[in-house]
Amino acid sequence: MGRFGRVGVVIAGYVLAIAAAAVAAWLYDVRVGALPYDTSGGMYAGGQMLQSLAVFLMVALAPSLYGLWLLRRHTRFWNGVGVASIAFAAVGLIAVLSTRAYSAASPNVALLLLSLLGLAQLLGVPLWSAAFALFAWLAPSREARRELIIAVGIELVIAVCAAVHWFVPNSPI
Repeated sequence: MGRFGRVGVVIAGYVLAIAAAAVAAWLYDVRVGALPYDTSGGMYAGGQMLQSLAVFLMVALAPSLYGLWLLRRHTRFWNGVGVASIAFAAVGLIAVLSTRAYSAASPNVALLLLSLLGLAQLLGVPLWSAAFALFAWLAPSREARRELIIAVGIELVIAVCAAVHWFVPNSPI
């Protein structure tokens, strides 16, 4: 199969993921439309969005992994992914460590956004750690693998911060 054929398979996979998400949203609407309670339309819409998003992400996983596998020989791409992963993890660690700097008494929009990013990092640690580890496994060059392993290490530090934050009462983190 040629280059355009492989790219076509990836694109077709994403089209299939969008179609599966649309069908999931329609089925959710059919199921919820038959329920006797209709006072919480926003909650129903939120549930529909989450279900269709979950279906999209599950179906899109296969073409995403195949596309990454196709990019396996491109070391510049993977080095860019490694650098971007380290930057993302480092900003997340800074955000997690600065969550205590935000005070409701002195509203600062920048600190509020940093605190929100910190919370997202605390909750997303398993996802980002697994993604960076998978990328390190797929990366073709030693440099890209090293960068991605560093990103996994930073995410593991965030995981320790998350454990302290969630399970140690009155912790400074």
